[in-house]
Amino acid sequence: MNNNNSQTALVTGATGFLGQHLCQQLVKQGWQVYALCRSHQKAQELDDNINVVLGDILDTESFKKQLPNNIDALFHTAASTNTWFKNNSMQTKTNLQGTQNMLNLVKELNIKRYIHISSVVVFGIHSILKNITEDMPKDGKDSWINYVKTKTASEKLVLDSKELDCVIVNPTHIIGPGDKHNWARLIKMIAENKLPSIPNGTGSFVDVRDVAAGIIAAYHQGKKGENYLLGGIDMDFKQFVHKVANKLNVKPPKVQLPNFFLKALAKTKNLISRITNKEPDITPESVTLISDLYGCDSAKAKAELNYQNRDFDETLDETIQFLKIENIITL
Repeated sequence: MNNNNSQTALVTGATGFLGQHLCQQLVKQGWQVYALCRSHQKAQELDDNINVVLGDILDTESFKKQLPNNIDALFHTAASTNTWFKNNSMQTKTNLQGTQNMLNLVKELNIKRYIHISSVVVFGIHSILKNITEDMPKDGKDSWINYVKTKTASEKLVLDSKELDCVIVNPTHIIGPGDKHNWARLIKMIAENKLPSIPNGTGSFVDVRDVAAGIIAAYHQGKKGENYLLGGIDMDFKQFVHKVANKLNVKPPKVQLPNFFLKALAKTKNLISRITNKEPDITPESVTLISDLYGCDSAKAKAELNYQNRDFDETLDETIQFLKIENIITL
């Protein structure tokens, strides 16, 4: 693909954790960035040299007139990661209709290339440790978890759009500076000695900046219709929690409750949520996701995209530093 410094990008999910890092890297590389935002308030989180486009992926008519001609790439990072059954209907609409709308926009505006930010979950949830590669079956299509099922179905929409130039990337557990809601919550609980139990899963932890760089590389070097796993360092959650505790100079939690107990607790809280209409802190879906057992082989991305990972200690140090600056943790 064209690799000069006069390219134009439309980024959905631009105010999200990954979306903001992606926008920042694109700007640094000389791109003209148009960031799709749902509100002025969210848009204030973006750098001044990013062009704000107000609108929603579920209503392309709300923002089409704000877009320039000759867009080189649409980076679709927007998605619902909901794990509570009461939000499933909107999640399905966001992940499926939202993706189809973006594919239609690519066709209508003759956008040169579409980069779809998917997830490792499309390869399914595993009760026995598996090393994930791109040639494995997309078992997420049969999942009872709506997030997994809709992310897999949205990928299929992309792969079925054979007339379009599309590339798919599948990040793993994304961590790094700028995160205030995802793994930041777990780090905060470790810092405050409030983590009730160490999760039982194993996964691949990757720096958000490496994922953003991998996404841009997928635009330049990715092959049409191909998936690229963007993973990092593989470790189980006990290793992760102990590594974080060591960085924070606190004692790591000792409790690691069995999955059947956590699932029973989550089911109880889910039943209560039907009455209170308040989202519980854990759900059967979230417990299952956090219990997934997988490692990630990013050899394809490294070979074809020159994808690279920084030292994970650097990632943790800078993540914790960010959380301290933001007063999310106060050690």
